[in-house]
Amino acid sequence: MKVGFLTGYSEEIVRFAGADSSFDCLEISGPPSEWVGDSGEATIARQNALSLIHQNGLTVASFLINWPSIRTGQADLPNALAQLGQVFDVCKEMDDAVATGAGPMGYNPDISLEENISLYKAVYSYVAELAEEKEVKIGFENWPGGGGPFSDGGNLAVTPEAWGLMFEAVPSPVMGLEFDPSHLIWQGIDVHLALDEFSDRVHIVHAKDTEVFDDQVQRSGVFRRGGWWRYRLPGFADFDWQRFFAMCHERQIDCPVVIEHEDAVFSGDRRPEGFTRCGVFLRSCLLQN
Repeated sequence: MKVGFLTGYSEEIVRFAGADSSFDCLEISGPPSEWVGDSGEATIARQNALSLIHQNGLTVASFLINWPSIRTGQADLPNALAQLGQVFDVCKEMDDAVATGAGPMGYNPDISLEENISLYKAVYSYVAELAEEKEVKIGFENWPGGGGPFSDGGNLAVTPEAWGLMFEAVPSPVMGLEFDPSHLIWQGIDVHLALDEFSDRVHIVHAKDTEVFDDQVQRSGVFRRGGWWRYRLPGFADFDWQRFFAMCHERQIDCPVVIEHEDAVFSGDRRPEGFTRCGVFLRSCLLQN
């Protein structure tokens, strides 16, 4: 499994990652607009960026993108698919990168989960067809959205229950997960059981942990907005990453592992240190082939 981190693209960050022996890939937040399209300028921009990435011993694991809402109307769908197709072309050209990101958004809490799945099917059947045509894998990150799980306009792909319904509604194997344990932990969902059930749908892993403050839970409960948990880098909270990667090895999951750095302890000037220390930790947990 390759190890990398989520970042915006710059020559500086590529050289930083390339100089660290822990990293061999990047998830790029974008792609930058100047890389998208079939113009000569866009082609040259992509080629130059990819050349720099490869010169530094790295590959592009994935591009974090925005997904069409499940409420997208049929009149707006062709334009959304056309834009998505251009992004998929970039993914394919640049190391067969996975198309990732939180989504699909647009959840409607006024109707049932099953009815939201019907909305998803009406839009994402076409997205799956396009991804199959372009030979690009999709990985939905299970971030619930700013309003919390199943909030208005939020993410559909939040729980194993929802994943199962999604993959039943649109069964294409290109549709998968950017599996992030951190968002399951604070919901009280067993990460290892979820991984076991959906091992064949894990196209990329977001390496992020959650620290839960049990004393605050006892006082305020789990419905308080904030304060009783926080995101941490792997290695600085309690999740069993060695067991997680052992399960990945047993189930033949061989996908990129990408650090999503949202750890306030390693913010500001300490942010690069967070990447470096987390990279070393993840390498120590992986079972090498």
